[in-house]
Parts: sequence; C-alpha cells; structure tokens
Amino acid sequence: MTQNRLYFGYGSNLNWNDWVRHCDENNANPDGLKERGIAWLIGHHLKFHYHSRGRKGGAADVVPINEYHATPGVLFDVDEDAWSTLVAKEGAPWYYEEKNVLVIGSDGHLYEAVTFVVCDDKKKPDFQRPTDVYHDLIHNGLHERGLPTNGLDMAMQHRFDTPTINHLFVYGTLMSGQSRFIQLEPYIRSQHQASVQGKLHHLGGYPGMKLGDGVVHGQLMELENVEACLERMDSIEGFLGFGRNDSLFDRTIVQVQTEQGIVWAWTYIYAGNVVDDSIIEHGRWC
Repeated sequence: MTQNRLYFGYGSNLNWNDWVRHCDENNANPDGLKERGIAWLIGHHLKFHYHSRGRKGGAADVVPINEYHATPGVLFDVDEDAWSTLVAKEGAPWYYEEKNVLVIGSDGHLYEAVTFVVCDDKKKPDFQRPTDVYHDLIHNGLHERGLPTNGLDMAMQHRFDTPTINHLFVYGTLMSGQSRFIQLEPYIRSQHQASVQGKLHHLGGYPGMKLGDGVVHGQLMELENVEACLERMDSIEGFLGFGRNDSLFDRTIVQVQTEQGIVWAWTYIYAGNVVDDSIIEHGRWC
C-alpha cells in the first residue's frame, strides 16, 4: 500500500477552487489532495522574485532565513495520483522544485513535509508584483483559516526583516513577578493574561507544558526585537534547534486565547516524559 505524502502549501493551493480548476483542465481527480490542517513552515519567509507567465505576474516562493521566522500555510495529505498532478501544476522541475522542510502542525508538533520552491535560474533580483487575483488567492486562503497575513504584506513590500510571529506565551518562571522575568522584560512591548490548551506539569523548581486537553494559564507577551528575544529564551529554556531530540524544551507555535481574541504565538513545551502525578490541576504556576 502506497503511503501518502505530506505537502506544505503556502501559495495558490490555499485556494481549493484553484486546485479544482487545474484538475478539471487536466482531466485529473482533485480528491487526492486532502487538507490536514493549518501549519507553519519553519525558517523561511515569503518572497515574490519569480515572474510566472501562467499567472501573468509574480508568483510566491519561500526563502530560507533563521529559525525565528515562520511562514503560515496548510499541511496536506497527497496520494500518488494527486502528487503527479501537483508536480505538474507547480511546473517542477523546470520552474519550481521539491524541497524537504520542517513544519509545525496545528497540534504544535513538528512534521517532515515537502514543499515547492522556485528554481535558482528562475529567480529575479527585484520584486515581481503578483496580480490582484493571485495575491487574493493567498490572502483569502490565510484569512479564512484564521492565519495572519502580515508576512504576505511584508513580501508585497519586498521586506523580510520582521518575523511573522511577534508574540510569546509564557506560563512559568518567565511570567511577570517570577524569578526569570528579568531576562524577558527588556523585550516586552505589552503583556496580557492568556491561556493555551494543554496540561501544566510540576517539574520541581519550574513547570512544563504539554499540549492537548485542559487549560494552561499564563501571559502573552508582545515582543520587540523578536529574534534577539527568542535567541535569549532558547538558551534559557534549553531549546537546541528544530528536529533535535536532546532539547529540554521545544519551541513551537500555538493559538493563544486572550480577552481580545485568538493570537498566534511562540511558546515552549516540555520535551521530556511526564507522569499524571505531576499535573497541576488548576493550570496555574504560583
């Protein structure tokens, strides 16, 4: 039995009708592409530096940058027939090519997936403006799924200096009034009470969160100088990098509930094993 592939889409395939249109034009079945859920591509930013004749303007690419950046999109399960159709739609390997990437799924866990990036010889040195129709395919696809569009907005300005996610959810010793808040305080623009779905575990002198059922209460910090802040927090939390299995805590992306609504934020989850006896039932670190 052939195993489906995991595919990360960030451009026109955020729009189901665009996929169906291509399949109809090529007598292909669209049903082999199944949306698993929203996802974040680690260590890349969106860029328009390829002119597509088919799109009559710029078409999206994702370009490597440091691991403090992430690009929103969708994770798909793709069967073999749909994969062949998808490869043809992307113009691979002449215009786009396959790339193995790491993405954070809607459950906060890390997945290996494949995406498509523009071939080097098709990249232009300057901004290639997409048509309004193509831009809207991406914008609406993100908006309809509750994903931020500020990374797309920056790409339209040919800017890549600010990470798409500029919030951090903390629930333990980094909270205001706790022992390590002084390490985080210089980077804070604003802070709000907030919560995340999961369970809080007592690990001795500090807590650790595991995602899932339950509620963990904490604080949502809006950050200044996001990259410097996350570099410092990674060191404090013992996060050694994505895809490593020897970190004390893993950095991930979660939906955070605030009085103002849902916000996407970085947070740290405990990477070790826990037992039920360590659960803090009320979900608060005091």
